[in-house]
Amino acid sequence: MFKATKLLNQKHFENPKVEDREGKLATRPNDILEIVSSHFKNKFQDEKAEMISPFQGEPKRLEKPITPEEVRKSFNSLNNNKAPGEDKIHAELLKYGTPVLDQTIADILNTTFNKHEKIDINGGVLIAIQKPGKKKGPRTICDL
Repeated sequence: MFKATKLLNQKHFENPKVEDREGKLATRPNDILEIVSSHFKNKFQDEKAEMISPFQGEPKRLEKPITPEEVRKSFNSLNNNKAPGEDKIHAELLKYGTPVLDQTIADILNTTFNKHEKIDINGGVLIAIQKPGKKKGPRTICDL
């Protein structure tokens, strides 16, 4: 009985319905990816923003190195139950990790900054999900 009730109450999620600029339903995954990516790029990327140029000159040590306590504080601020990023590391693994992890991450960050190595912190993963209870498409995401 429990199994039957569980199966009946399961929520079924569908891929979001996305229309292109001409109002046609986008069905190819690459088209959907392009439309959704372009929408969020327009929302969050400021083309007029001044780019900060990379550091020029000889590397030198940080005046105040990053401490394991600062790393722990940043880990503790992460939200649980969120999808991992491109690195596939869940927030809970960092949040509930040991002090050895805090020290290791602090060491890696300090070494990276001291040697002026490039850190790519601008990446992200975007997954379009049809919200339950909302009217199912087609809807033009470009017009949001």
